[in-house]
Amino acid sequence: MGCARPSSTVTSTSTASASSAAARTHRGRVVVARQQPHAARTHCATTTTRVTAYDESRGGDDVVSDAEVERRERWRARAKTMRAKALKGYLARANANYADCFEKSDLEARAAETWMMIENRATIVPLRQLGNVAGNPRAGYAVCALDIGGDVGLCDFVIDTGATAALVTPKAIESMDKENVIEGAAIRGLTGTGETLRQKVTLKGVRMGAHEFVDGLDAVVTDLTAVGLPPVIGGLLGLDFLGKFVVEFDFSSSKLSFWPLGAVENGAVDVDDLVKIPMTTHPVGLKTVQVSLNGAAPFSAIVDMGSFFSVANWIASASAGIGPDSDKVKRGGLQVSGVDGQSMNMAMAPFDLRVLGEPGGDDLSSVYKGMCCVGDLPAFNALGASVSPFMAMGLDVIGRGRCVFDASKNVLYLAKGEETY
Repeated sequence: MGCARPSSTVTSTSTASASSAAARTHRGRVVVARQQPHAARTHCATTTTRVTAYDESRGGDDVVSDAEVERRERWRARAKTMRAKALKGYLARANANYADCFEKSDLEARAAETWMMIENRATIVPLRQLGNVAGNPRAGYAVCALDIGGDVGLCDFVIDTGATAALVTPKAIESMDKENVIEGAAIRGLTGTGETLRQKVTLKGVRMGAHEFVDGLDAVVTDLTAVGLPPVIGGLLGLDFLGKFVVEFDFSSSKLSFWPLGAVENGAVDVDDLVKIPMTTHPVGLKTVQVSLNGAAPFSAIVDMGSFFSVANWIASASAGIGPDSDKVKRGGLQVSGVDGQSMNMAMAPFDLRVLGEPGGDDLSSVYKGMCCVGDLPAFNALGASVSPFMAMGLDVIGRGRCVFDASKNVLYLAKGEETY
């Protein structure tokens, strides 16, 4: 997990990723010591679905593919499940005219057409993960390919909600066209194990599918090999990147969708089967939610997709009835490593986690059964949690089934149920 202060400081914490008697935790990633993580160098082409409008008044001159017909019917089927009032609300928030829709079927057709047009503006790519088993968050981190030009072209970047700034490796910088790399000032950084000094750059000509970052992508140059990521990884994408979209992670279907902002409010992204979790913004820019361990008083947790497992500090653990001397605590075999290569030991303990939803709404429950890491990360102290409960909520909670991350609205939608893989 990492974060960047909006001014001139980058903060990076360390969180945990896997459990094993001989496992190593790397800055939000734990790698079994006998295995090295790897990413396939085969890049799945990014896809942006396009729709061909069909105008019945023209006598069917436009040819519509079977896929487009199926897509339209899928959207219409969803619209049919809604009341007319709800459809009008979605259309209004999408700035779509429905004054000429006199029947509910007209509203359904207009909503389907509107949602298809919004979907056309989304970038939908395969959800690729570093690991072994698709659909399981322990299979690895969410990865997407960016076209950075130069000698490499497509380059893998790990998606990390626990970082406010994007990170880019020196190797990726070297492969880019020099005129597309604009150097900035050196900035101070804090990893989970100490302070560092990093170079800030702006990357021009970067694309994700059909989406081009006209103003460039701001990133901090960081060597990620120390945290166990393979050399083919070009960097991390943090909140400054993710905040430009409504990001839908479908771990079950291995699909990653970058929707236009407002896609939840206008109904293009369906969140009816998910638990709505309000987020707040920490002073350093990270997103936090309220959680409770073993029914104890709620406290803040960083939303961190840069971690396989959640990490609680010892104050949070003690408040949940599990102190350092508890027989439930398992020690040894886990280490946290920062980008500077420094490491510290971690413990593990079982907790029942509750992620607090909206007042009057649903909460999300998660049973760890021995999968939560415990340790006082130096970066937790830097985030102001030296004398209070605190944790980083990782993929063991976030990566179940499907989730929607909307940084612009400070809302996280998580899958229901208590399955934690």
